[in-house]
Amino acid sequence: MKKLLAALLAVCCLLLSGCSLFFPGLEESSSSAPAEDPARYASEYSGGWNYQRLDDRLQTGYAEVYAALRDRFGTDEQVTISDSAQGTSQEYLGLRVELSEPLHTQEEAERLYTAVTGDNPQFFYIGNTYSYEGYRTGGVDYYDVFCLVFTMDAQERGQAAVQLEEAVASLMEGVPAGDPQQEFQAELLLYDRLAERCTYETRAAGEADPAASYPAAFTAYGALVEGRAVCEGYARAMQLLLHRAGIACTLVTGTDEKQVSHMWNLVTVEGKNYHLDPTWGDSGDRLSHAYFNLTTEEILRTHTIDAGNLGVDTCTAVDANYYVRLGLDLDTARRDEIAAVIAREIEKGSTAIDLRFSFSTFASARLFVNNHDLLTQKVNEQLAGTGLSMWDYKDYWVNESYGTIAIYQ
Repeated sequence: MKKLLAALLAVCCLLLSGCSLFFPGLEESSSSAPAEDPARYASEYSGGWNYQRLDDRLQTGYAEVYAALRDRFGTDEQVTISDSAQGTSQEYLGLRVELSEPLHTQEEAERLYTAVTGDNPQFFYIGNTYSYEGYRTGGVDYYDVFCLVFTMDAQERGQAAVQLEEAVASLMEGVPAGDPQQEFQAELLLYDRLAERCTYETRAAGEADPAASYPAAFTAYGALVEGRAVCEGYARAMQLLLHRAGIACTLVTGTDEKQVSHMWNLVTVEGKNYHLDPTWGDSGDRLSHAYFNLTTEEILRTHTIDAGNLGVDTCTAVDANYYVRLGLDLDTARRDEIAAVIAREIEKGSTAIDLRFSFSTFASARLFVNNHDLLTQKVNEQLAGTGLSMWDYKDYWVNESYGTIAIYQ
């Protein structure tokens, strides 16, 4: 047997980055399983997107890490993170977990870390550094210790957990949670509310190490409590909210058109998978649904998907696309027909009207919207006798990649 091995891994913060408050209805004593049995929390994690795609051995490790996070949430522990290649070590606040089923490779350690953090945005205090330790015998590595680093001490975690739960409860008010027949409505409400609550943390872009300068911006806590986040914070917040609504959701990593690292969501609505990008739908006080429930072909117009994502299958459904579901997907350049749809939305009380056009009609529709007086006239003709009129729109937002035009009061 050779001496103890140790490895230090820092995960790119632009891609990745409990308290019982996060598990409504579950009491600590609700399980008859012994305290040392990590499977007592199976009802919380067994439906996890990444968990379900691990082999049995890694699922055991996941369960043990999860149980440690839950059981030792209020305890401050010191962990030593060593880098045997560099010959350095450093002390951190964190969590040291002994694994009953050792890991054998760096890839397995990375998959375990990614699965736990990727499924559980409620563990917002897990940092982007982790390590694994073990031994080598017979030419085989056995890593039986897994260490996580925390970004907050126990008191800070407790306070932040309460704040996050309050924010989640506020955004969940009136959302039809747990109803398979209303998953689209729940998703749309939460998407719009997240955009209203959160603003993009532009200051992080100018930092050499943005996660060190703005750590909360990469978390659901930053998005929902502090109201400022980068794409990872948006995606994790969306995931947390959708989980609370009973909607399956995971994280997708990739790059944008400029090859900058990016993160968004893959959601399962009414049994079908869609890409959902809450960051790109939010531009200050202007909300767009151009990235709401897209197929893989559609998201690839502007995004590139990393090869290492777990369970990110090809999405082909269009049923729950925002424009398709709400009758806002238009294949016409006829002004009266466009005006009729806008008038219908005004009658519903809309103060923002988001339309999508086929690529053959988009240019003509854009010219029509740009002609303020003509559009107002046409819409008012449609509204004759209703007592309503076209509101004065000062701005509209065009997305050429998806043929969308959003008009704002």
